[in-house]
Amino acid sequence: MHIRKLILQPFRNFSHTELKLRDEGAIIIAPNASGKSNILEAISFLSIGKSVRGVRDREAVPHEGKHFEIRAILYDGQREHELRLCYVHGKGKQAFLDGAALDRISDLLSMFPTVHFCPEDVALVLRFTAQRRRLLDILISQADGEYLYNLQRFQRIIAQRNQCLKSSKSIIDLARELEPWDSQVTKIGGLIRRKRIEVLVEFQPLLASFYERFSTAREKLSVTYCGTSPVDLHEGRIPTEAELALELGDDLVRANKKELQSGYTQCGPHRDIISFALDGEPADRFASQGQHKSILISWKMSELRFLETESGQQPTLLLDDAFSELDADRG
Repeated sequence: MHIRKLILQPFRNFSHTELKLRDEGAIIIAPNASGKSNILEAISFLSIGKSVRGVRDREAVPHEGKHFEIRAILYDGQREHELRLCYVHGKGKQAFLDGAALDRISDLLSMFPTVHFCPEDVALVLRFTAQRRRLLDILISQADGEYLYNLQRFQRIIAQRNQCLKSSKSIIDLARELEPWDSQVTKIGGLIRRKRIEVLVEFQPLLASFYERFSTAREKLSVTYCGTSPVDLHEGRIPTEAELALELGDDLVRANKKELQSGYTQCGPHRDIISFALDGEPADRFASQGQHKSILISWKMSELRFLETESGQQPTLLLDDAFSELDADRG
């Protein structure tokens, strides 16, 4: 899919604007604070159904407004399609393809894949593991609808399990009340962990290769996934869903006392750690700003290659000020 026209009416600082874009790509040049990043955010809204910035939908509504609307004309190589996303404060979002309403906003994920980069991602993604999980989850969800379904189920189950933790009075009560939720957490958690590890095993060589181009081979980049314990992504053997579910079940039993005190589920895919290292040293502690940015750009280029392989279509690359703050020899 290529985007040929984008219409915002309204969205953030735009009351109404139309942009015509060529199939081979476009460069948007405008003064600072004029809304260039907002245009890229709007395009990514059509791809993943929410803000790539991780903010609430309400924040994309113009000041004192109550709604936003994003519309695009897409070309699939044979004919054009209209994709539209509307949000009304108090009513939520609705997406439409060629005038027909989609059953779920998440249906957008398989229609118009995008890869988005902005400078703000560097500090968020490289320094906070929750943002790294989000980065990986968005990538896999664009390639695998079943993964997205499992992820959404898991989030609902964890919310219910947390309610039980907050209402329980003792460990004895807790074990009985959590049993039905724990069986679901371990089963779906094992599926999510397995898929994440599978993708990272495939992804790591791409990531290392792209980073080598930016670093001029000065240092080697690696990525680690840690759930119950660190997984060796180079080993070749991926733990089975059953093994990962069993590990998670043991973790939940050991964490019962802490969970009763905190009121929150302490272990599972929503708490797993994805980390980057340069020559074996943690990137979030020792890497420079230029190295951080090189890591993230390498990840985004790997996303492009991965999604193209998985979906058979070339994703749209959205680059926002990609080469600022790179070291001179990393451009």
